[in-house]
Amino acid sequence: MRLDQLTDWLGNSSLRRRAIWLGVAASVFVSGFVVRSMADDKPAKVGKPAADKAPAKKPSAAEVSKVDNEPISPKRETAAVAFAQQHHPQLAELLTRLKASHPEQYTKALRELDKTRARLEKARENDAERYAILLHEWQLDSRVRLLAARITMSTSEELETELRQVLTERHDVRLQLLTYDREKSKTRLQKMDEQIAEHVQSRETSIDREFDRIKKTAETRKKPVTRPALKRTGDKDK
Repeated sequence: MRLDQLTDWLGNSSLRRRAIWLGVAASVFVSGFVVRSMADDKPAKVGKPAADKAPAKKPSAAEVSKVDNEPISPKRETAAVAFAQQHHPQLAELLTRLKASHPEQYTKALRELDKTRARLEKARENDAERYAILLHEWQLDSRVRLLAARITMSTSEELETELRQVLTERHDVRLQLLTYDREKSKTRLQKMDEQIAEHVQSRETSIDREFDRIKKTAETRKKPVTRPALKRTGDKDK
């Protein structure tokens, strides 16, 4: 079954089968909805944590459950649904059905979708070309999850062929992202090499300029400040 036939399949399935499938699909989406890599992610630092910093306290199960069940604001819900409608219509259709039949799963999936939307939009502000690759990767991730949920219910040669095709496409997109990041890194390294060469060439000139600036400032501060004499009470102007 192709992904674009999902809506027709849902409409023609029995209510019980649709409910089971929606529950499986929701679990798949909630367990891994956020995109794999973002432009603003910081690389993890290697080494021991600073001695003066206490380890971060892990939230309790009750706290996690409370956050997961908190309702999302109408404004963010509208933005998240609009994002899905624009970039992944099949996902938007699934969310609509989840909202009616599995409201708790809908809230969790919507919250993760909102996080993904916000991160992708931030990535677009930083690098539009990288954003396009990340968006494509997210779309393929979503298709893989939909197909995985479908296979959980029933499998077929056609479905397995489609899954392999989407996995292949996602693999190629991730390779494209790595290649793009490598080229950007090469550009940054080239600029750093130019800055290093400039620092080496201007070493004495930069030191002399800074030395003269500091010395001039110090000499200015050493000069006594002349203040006008204050008039005593009773003195008359001459």
